[in-house]
Amino acid sequence: MKLWNAANILTLIRLLMIVPLFPLSIQKEYYWIALILFWFAMITDVFDGMIARRYNMVTNLGKFMDQITDKLLINAIFLIFLWSRELPLWFVAIIILRDIFVSGIRMFLASKGVVVPANVWGKMKTLLQTILISAVYLSPYFSLNLLIKILVYLTAVVALYSGYTYFLHAVPYLTEKGDD
Repeated sequence: MKLWNAANILTLIRLLMIVPLFPLSIQKEYYWIALILFWFAMITDVFDGMIARRYNMVTNLGKFMDQITDKLLINAIFLIFLWSRELPLWFVAIIILRDIFVSGIRMFLASKGVVVPANVWGKMKTLLQTILISAVYLSPYFSLNLLIKILVYLTAVVALYSGYTYFLHAVPYLTEKGDD
């Protein structure tokens, strides 16, 4: 199986999208361009997995890159929105710390030969984050302050709960005696 297949190339494109999204997300007059690029990046997230599974292109590199790229893309945008005071510090801290926590759990379990796929709560978190980012990008053109506030709280709750579900998955392995 080729390392650089169509699915992994889509993930790489999504990773590279962070570069133009960063400056476009700093100034509100460019939010509409940033929104289009962000949606394009999120569409590549949907298609890379579908292509990998459909055409038997799943690789360890692809699984790793996909998770890291998703977190880098979303968290980079959240950090920009924190800097521009679009999102509160407590929210961005919860999201980033949750992502670090879940990544740590996944790495720990991978070291034990256990693969932890994304669960429904993790997917719901990603969907809510996508809607929230879209709402912030649309906020200069529409009155979305109340929607953004609701999405911030809802996304935080779902993020925390999804982190908890990943932790529950790891509990049986935490109590095992190893050769550490």
